[in-house]
Amino acid sequence: MYVAKVIGKVVSVAKHSAYGSRKLLLVQPVDPHTMEPHGKSTIAVDYVGAGEGDIVMVGAGPGVAREVFKLDCAPIRELIMGIIDRVDLTKGAE
Repeated sequence: MYVAKVIGKVVSVAKHSAYGSRKLLLVQPVDPHTMEPHGKSTIAVDYVGAGEGDIVMVGAGPGVAREVFKLDCAPIRELIMGIIDRVDLTKGAE
């Protein structure tokens, strides 16, 4: 899992049935300490109603959607699992 900022929408006329009516969003990983962008942006399937500008929790890895949402066939690598209101980190927490 990682923290990211939603930076845009992805429009697709044809989607796999596992996506249902869910949105595809472009997310940019951010450093949880500084909220500064780092790494490459990617496409994530939205499961929580996130929107552009939201800071979100992204689950990543093969099989995450299948396990979390009990989908039989889920060709989804990254999915938005939560909208983050704030991040509180204690010194030494990584």
